[in-house]
Amino acid sequence: MSMSKCAAAYEGTVAWETPGTSSALGRWAALQLAKLVGWSALWWVFVAVTVVVLPVWAAALMALPLAVTGYLAVMVSRRLKKVWLLRRILTVYPWRQQPEAVRLKGKSAVFVLPNPDRPEKMVSPKEPGNLLKLWDRVARKGFHEELWYAGDPRFACVVARPGLKSLSYVVDPVAWHPRTSPRRKGVSPEARRRARAIGARVAD
Repeated sequence: MSMSKCAAAYEGTVAWETPGTSSALGRWAALQLAKLVGWSALWWVFVAVTVVVLPVWAAALMALPLAVTGYLAVMVSRRLKKVWLLRRILTVYPWRQQPEAVRLKGKSAVFVLPNPDRPEKMVSPKEPGNLLKLWDRVARKGFHEELWYAGDPRFACVVARPGLKSLSYVVDPVAWHPRTSPRRKGVSPEARRRARAIGARVAD
């Protein structure tokens, strides 16, 4: 695999043309679909237990399991819809490597990636969700390898362990939320072009 370690460079083959990338994204989408089916099925099981098995006075005991499984099913559904965002990122940016890019803060993973226009300045995009985040588990187990990533951390990146394992994505919410001002300063024309190609909000 051709990998660029130059944080400021966009040159090189885009990630989608790198062998194994499309298969890795397909496995990611299949995993999200399997999780969606599993959490949805479990939610319906809890509904059946609440309605059919439990007496009325005990039905309130199922409120928390129903809420948690419902939340997880919704979050996986939202994540699955992002498959097109991940594909766009992979067709616009090359893979790059960054050492010491994943750190553990408490029990959560923190990403630290260079700003492509100012490599000395670091950016911390976030993995979406609140419960059962993949990279929280990876970081807690100890991650000391170079992170593979494709994208601009000021907007969104696809991230993976070496060998395209633990594929996921991280975003800067400001670049996507319609109620926030789009990023304007410090974005080069090339960075702006690529950000718009993946659908991120960036000012002229």
